[in-house]
Amino acid sequence: MAMGAHSFTDSAGRRWTACCECNRGGNGNDRDKCVAGWQCVEWNGLGCFLGSPIVGEPALKPSRAKQRYRRFLEYGDSFQTFLDFCRWDADPRRSWNGGQECAR
Repeated sequence: MAMGAHSFTDSAGRRWTACCECNRGGNGNDRDKCVAGWQCVEWNGLGCFLGSPIVGEPALKPSRAKQRYRRFLEYGDSFQTFLDFCRWDADPRRSWNGGQECAR
């Protein structure tokens, strides 16, 4: 198991994981984020003995604007203006807004 730059194993053999290197921290891939470290993306001295190292590469979530632009590239041909698309895209029934409907 790879050890991060700030994580260590103490003298009792317990592994201490820094929040910025934890799978449940700000850089991690786990959907269930930790209450203490969910915003930690840089080393700030926080960590715990319950954390697990990041599995795989840290997932970078695209911004909301980039997500909308990708949807515009996929669905935008059927709209006359970008504003029409934005109104359609913001509808709460869309799957990316928590609804069940996906396409036009």
